[in-house]
Amino acid sequence: MVQLPAIQTTCKSGKECFQGVDGEYTLQDFWAWAFSDLVSNTERGKLAEYLVAKAMGCGTRISQTWESYDLLSPEGIKIEVKASAYIQSWQQKGFSTISFGIAETLFWDGVGYAGEEKRHADVYVFCVLKHKDQATINPLDLAQWDFYPVATHRLNSSFGKQKNVTLGSLISHCKVPPCPFSELRDAIEKEYRA
Repeated sequence: MVQLPAIQTTCKSGKECFQGVDGEYTLQDFWAWAFSDLVSNTERGKLAEYLVAKAMGCGTRISQTWESYDLLSPEGIKIEVKASAYIQSWQQKGFSTISFGIAETLFWDGVGYAGEEKRHADVYVFCVLKHKDQATINPLDLAQWDFYPVATHRLNSSFGKQKNVTLGSLISHCKVPPCPFSELRDAIEKEYRA
């Protein structure tokens, strides 16, 4: 069986050009086209991962999409990042309920899924874009976010095999207060040591 090794991705600047087309189309043009809607679920989730990575000092690595947790801090803390918001990009009848997926998963070993289903990170960071004014929502404004770091063992004891959790349930069962971005690193490290 032929096995292809993992591709070692290099960090792009955004100035790279597409080849084989008339005119200049840059990678930055693609990024702006594909990822400008930071309020949408997909981009908001990736933005939340980036914010946590920057807080933990691991935002210089290229984002991995295939590992069994989202981030690995320089201290070796495995972090899973979940994001939610009251306001969505689409038309809404009212604010969304803040909830997060916390399902156990198999471990990705680089070739396939293996091992037992469990939560593989040491700490989960639940990120809430808390702003409730559609006209002024700005995911780049860190004052519009709250962060809730929770040690995985506390999630396991409070929620067992549960696959989803609401923010209210998370706060009441885990007694976790909201944390601003400026205190996020310390809060994650505290949960890791708990």
